[in-house]
Amino acid sequence: MQWTCYLSLGANLGAKGETLREALRLLAVLPDTQLLRASSFYTTAPWGKTDQPDFLNAACALRTSLTPLELLHECQDIEVQLGRIRHERWGARTCDIDLVYASDGITSDTAELRLPHPYLTERAFVLVPLAEIAPELVIKGRTVTAWRDSVAHQDYQLALEVCDPYPLHLIACMGMDRGIGKEGQLLFDEPEDKAFFREKTTGGILIMGRHTLATLPDEQPLPRRLNIVLSRTLTGKAQAAKERAGFVICHDLTELWQTLGQLQSEENWRQRKVWVIGGAAIYRLLLPYCRDAWLTEVAANVPADAYLPELTGMTLQEEIASQLSPTLSFCYYRRTAASSYGD
Repeated sequence: MQWTCYLSLGANLGAKGETLREALRLLAVLPDTQLLRASSFYTTAPWGKTDQPDFLNAACALRTSLTPLELLHECQDIEVQLGRIRHERWGARTCDIDLVYASDGITSDTAELRLPHPYLTERAFVLVPLAEIAPELVIKGRTVTAWRDSVAHQDYQLALEVCDPYPLHLIACMGMDRGIGKEGQLLFDEPEDKAFFREKTTGGILIMGRHTLATLPDEQPLPRRLNIVLSRTLTGKAQAAKERAGFVICHDLTELWQTLGQLQSEENWRQRKVWVIGGAAIYRLLLPYCRDAWLTEVAANVPADAYLPELTGMTLQEEIASQLSPTLSFCYYRRTAASSYGD
């Protein structure tokens, strides 16, 4: 039997945002389970034991055929994978995943699992994210929205942090052996591929590495897009020069997620797609966070020294033949775990 479960997630140690995103990714690939919705991330004050760092909290909805106890055990396994050590009630933790409510009249009242969660209607850090994804859900005769409003005095705020477990989209042009470049230059110069790239990415946010930056005309930002360079080594005067030219520089993943969180909180960039455009090292680094990919596939083998990694976890959804060249096709791949989780 399939049923829907609402979960509360929290972390207040380490890279909290990436921990929650990884928890969502791991929940999405549980057996016989779909990740239906996930909330934004919220910064909340600790509850119960207050002498600890603030938490990052979220909520999600799963549709599953697992039993409640099986789902609980899977969640506990994910907590362990993400570094959770249970040594103090309500204490600091790298990851906490609680089953808080189930649909279809499913309940549990055992020492191991109480469902609904006994503190569900008292905690803003549960109710605020839950109200975002299930505002009309009725618990104890009141909607989640009404319960949320009853705890509005508790301390919480929307976090400027990327909350989507798969926030990125990949785009590339490759040969039959997955070659994409040689000696710092793009391997293919196909006008139809360039037009396809412009159509897909104009108005969006681009993420590139230093080698891809060097292939841009005069190393200037591509127009009508926000250009982000992800590089540990672009610092000092070189960084200042690129920032003056209009690039945004990020030195690691934590800075990238925070930058994207800030951008997506702004009216001008809200809901814009974020495209990974290369090179090979950036593709390898960011592929685990990509929801889908558009590949221009060229039916040719050209000597290369840079290659696109295999799109592990993605499946081909659509293939569009070129109207101009028999050697080109445009192929859309989507991550299976994200298939039920909307863009």
